[in-house]
Amino acid sequence: MKRARMLACILLAVLCAGLAAQTAADPQDYFYTDLAVWETMGLVGNLPAARPYPLQLVKTILETVTERGDPVQKRIAESHYRRIFGRIITVGGKSELAIDTEGSGKQLALAMSVDVNYEIEEFLTLSGSADGWATNKLPADELLPSGEESSRDIIEDNAKVGPFWVLPSLNSSVAVGSTEYYLNAGLMRGSFGPFQSNGVIVGEQALHTGQFDFAANKKYWGFNLSFYSLSATSADDTDSYYPEKFLSVHSFEARPFDWLSVSLLESVIYGGRLEPSYFLPFSPFMISQGITGFRDNSWLGGMFTVKPVQGVKVDGVLYADDLSFNDIIKLNWDTKWRLAGQLGFSYAPRESGIFTLASFDYTMVTPYTYTHRMDGDAGTSEVNYQNYLHAGKAFGAALDPNSDRVNLKVTLRPLEDVDFDLVGSLIRHGNVNEDISEKWIREYLTKTGYITDGTILNSSGSDVGHAYFYSTPFLSQETIQYIWQTGFDVTCRLPVLKSGGYMVFRFGYRFECNLNDGINSAVYSYDPSVDFGVSDSTDLTDAQKAAVDAAAKQQLDAWRAAATGTVFNNYLTAGFEYFF
Repeated sequence: MKRARMLACILLAVLCAGLAAQTAADPQDYFYTDLAVWETMGLVGNLPAARPYPLQLVKTILETVTERGDPVQKRIAESHYRRIFGRIITVGGKSELAIDTEGSGKQLALAMSVDVNYEIEEFLTLSGSADGWATNKLPADELLPSGEESSRDIIEDNAKVGPFWVLPSLNSSVAVGSTEYYLNAGLMRGSFGPFQSNGVIVGEQALHTGQFDFAANKKYWGFNLSFYSLSATSADDTDSYYPEKFLSVHSFEARPFDWLSVSLLESVIYGGRLEPSYFLPFSPFMISQGITGFRDNSWLGGMFTVKPVQGVKVDGVLYADDLSFNDIIKLNWDTKWRLAGQLGFSYAPRESGIFTLASFDYTMVTPYTYTHRMDGDAGTSEVNYQNYLHAGKAFGAALDPNSDRVNLKVTLRPLEDVDFDLVGSLIRHGNVNEDISEKWIREYLTKTGYITDGTILNSSGSDVGHAYFYSTPFLSQETIQYIWQTGFDVTCRLPVLKSGGYMVFRFGYRFECNLNDGINSAVYSYDPSVDFGVSDSTDLTDAQKAAVDAAAKQQLDAWRAAATGTVFNNYLTAGFEYFF
């Protein structure tokens, strides 16, 4: 009876405040920052591909580090354990401040928060966190460096008091099972693969979504089946959301040695219906898609993690949207490669000291990857259930197609409760339409319904066939955007001994140099005021071709002039959290 009353009180508190993602299992929680260190040090390993993890697994990870870690890592793990498992309900508040030098003003956000972590039974856990935000910037308007997305799960509503939006951040998570077999379900952010942040399969920078993760986690093998309920949009209006868009991912991982794991994975993104065959754990999605007439967008990929020596970890992912099988088996490499890939190296000394972690990773997204176009639909106003977007933003890597990125991060820990991160990155991006052939240029100028800005909304599909169907012009354009970023982040985490709570102080700085920042605008577009005498580009006479080509040259020259230039920016951020 006592346990039932406690459960009823917790459920009532969470429902009244709004359900939220597990505090410990939020992929942006700083538990995962330390987990990256522990994995590289070799203290823990062979974890499921899908994050966030349920409380059952989080508890086991912390107990393992407490048992195997040196005194410093042991105390850090114990601090997490007290924060997550020391009490059922934690109440507190958060504040954030950001400014930049480009005249975008100041960003201020305040929140009241309630966190819940409860082990109902050994095999059943309930967690939640609810934030009530007051902020003067919606996520789309936040002051963020290029390539970053908002960390707040809020949606625009009519609740506004003066300059402040008053909005809830609502998530949920319930897990059933053990550390070897479990189902974790909730409304939360996700992450999939060996890279915890900004991964090419599921990135933790994406807005929260309904998520179901089943995992089998054995010594020599692992299996994951994840299902995500996404928000569909049209290319013309990425602020209006539509239901019935889904992503299913499953992977099988072989772990023949403690230092090696290799995985195969499949995914399929689709919508307009719920397809039960994509829940079958050992049925290949490609086969299931064939039964439905190949009407969905399926992916194939592989992942690996190698730990060649103690304290060194190498991770890789290759994720293919569309490949030309016939050309590849003929060893014709100049063909269609629609894929995203990541390769990363990290090093963490086995013995704790000031130097804690160094990581380097490279990410690439080839032209037209993530941009899938609905079959038979050339319009931009129709809802797209097959591109790799959720709520109008990338659900995989936060990069436009035809881009790559290099990240370097060094974490120093001068004090046990203080992290000092030195960061640097370079992003390159090209608009694939800059050197596209005249067949598609003429189509874009004579017919409405096409996007040529080089973003994830810019599909290869058209009424005259797919662009670059037999080649991949990866960053080969004349005009390339370069974004250099460097800076630091300082995080201080302190326990509140009297109440058993904790405090977190954050301060960060980024310098950004953006060369050719106007590249993501339309290179070619249909102008209804210009009449070429025909609406079908395949029926142009020689005179009409000459007129269209002359107009196309003017549009290209104007685009190049507008795309060039250099913008400098500085971003300052500060934050404070206090939980009783």
